[in-house]
Amino acid sequence: MILFHRASPEIHLVGFGFFVVAVMDVIHTISFIGYFQSPLDQHDLSSRFWVAGRFVEALVLLLISKNIIFRTTKWNWLLMSLLLSIILSVFLFYPPAMPSLFINGQGATGTKILMEIVITSMFALALFFRYRKFNSWSTEKDRYVFLALLITIPGELIFAVFTSVNSYLMVLGHLLKICYYYYLFKGIFVSTITAPYRDLELSSERFYKIFHKVPVSLSIVSIDDYKYVDVNKEWVATTGYSREEIINKSQNEFNILTKDMHRLIRNRPVRNILVSFNAKNGETRDVLLTTEAIQLNGKACFLYVGIDITEKNKYEKEMSRLDRLNTVGQMAAGIGHEVRNPLTVVRGFLQLFLIRKDLSPYKKQVELMLSELDQANDIITEFLSLARTKNRESKEMDVNEVINRIMPLLTAEAYKQDKYVTAVLQSVPKTVLDENEIRQLLLNLVKNALDSMPEKGTVTLKTSFEDDVVVLAISDQGTGIPKEIQDNIGAPFFTTKKNGTGLGIATCYKVVENHKAKMDFQSSPQGTTFYIRFTPCPPDSVNESFLALETS
Repeated sequence: MILFHRASPEIHLVGFGFFVVAVMDVIHTISFIGYFQSPLDQHDLSSRFWVAGRFVEALVLLLISKNIIFRTTKWNWLLMSLLLSIILSVFLFYPPAMPSLFINGQGATGTKILMEIVITSMFALALFFRYRKFNSWSTEKDRYVFLALLITIPGELIFAVFTSVNSYLMVLGHLLKICYYYYLFKGIFVSTITAPYRDLELSSERFYKIFHKVPVSLSIVSIDDYKYVDVNKEWVATTGYSREEIINKSQNEFNILTKDMHRLIRNRPVRNILVSFNAKNGETRDVLLTTEAIQLNGKACFLYVGIDITEKNKYEKEMSRLDRLNTVGQMAAGIGHEVRNPLTVVRGFLQLFLIRKDLSPYKKQVELMLSELDQANDIITEFLSLARTKNRESKEMDVNEVINRIMPLLTAEAYKQDKYVTAVLQSVPKTVLDENEIRQLLLNLVKNALDSMPEKGTVTLKTSFEDDVVVLAISDQGTGIPKEIQDNIGAPFFTTKKNGTGLGIATCYKVVENHKAKMDFQSSPQGTTFYIRFTPCPPDSVNESFLALETS
């Protein structure tokens, strides 16, 4: 089975070569017990077949150690080994074929000693070739064959000098030969059988690790019935479905991809097309999808490879928004003061016109002009807040202190609209803040929250310390931000208010960027909450009261 199913030329040479050796050893044993009728002495005849077997054995090991391999079919090998066995047997049974090799009581003759030395030299030469190739990367087979050659050399020398078949040297020689065959068999034949299974097991382990550890979502789907064969951990993390929910279930039972997308990719491989994965929790993930037809255990399947680019798209949108903010800031720094100065002059003259009695018939028009000028001045002020050249004064402080100081102003603003502002403040670590910028951030967000609510609505300011960050949350009881415009929130000049400038939230994002913080929001028909996450100061600068609270 090994010879015919392991097609390696080296294995064919070893296998069929040792087939000849086995034939020689069988005849050697039978001759030794006197089974054959021959004019030769039974010990001499058995010695002939012994030497022939050892010669073939040494020749085979020398050839494979030197990497001299003959490539032919296994049937040719079988035919050649049978012919060689027959030819050697006929030759060795012929008395004049060679001089006497062994005389019982006297031991090996000079001819046998010479032949054993030649055979031992061939084993030694094979060992030398093995040694030259031997290193830490040698296979298990190489190590066992090397050890077998080390053992057989002293054994062959013993067979060259023993004097009696009943001597202790004879026993020792055969024991060494048994060890030699054990390691040779283990190195060549056992490794030939077990190595492929070890390789298969290793390959399966590698596939499993790669399949489940690769940072892209992978799924295998049967083409016949479109059932999931397997999915990896990244796919589970992306979609929210467990393997138990998915395996052996049809794609049609889930709404991970739309029906139109299924029709598009079902009958042909695709490369890096942008699709939307509908996760189990309702979230939509942007994925670059590639599919490939594969054969798995003889079954036609599709391999789906998905790269989740949701966070990448968010990052690119954030970078685009920041670029727009920087553009606005640079523009504000260049023209803000130049526009404000003439407006101040115009406003001063308009105020003089208000106190002149001869212009009293135009009082309403002048007041309207003053109002519009104030509106323009407010826009310029917001422009300047986005300028990079603005001086900042940052220091370690508690965000709760800033909220407490500005609460009267926020409460008054809410009171004018018949609404409420409340604060739920927890003990939090200090952070590095610019108080004026944080006041501006609070004013803008609270004003937007108040404008989004009906009368009697409440805006709630909350602080907390979660996941090693200080969280400021501003919640309203409005109707929420429509989903179709949520991506535009924070873009300069984008507004849904009739008289809005579209710079309020953009200014807030600029403040957050200045503080190396993060801002996001969640919106629903029950209201909207903006979250600002600040990095706290290092532990050695955290206020003692917070540390005491955490310790307790």
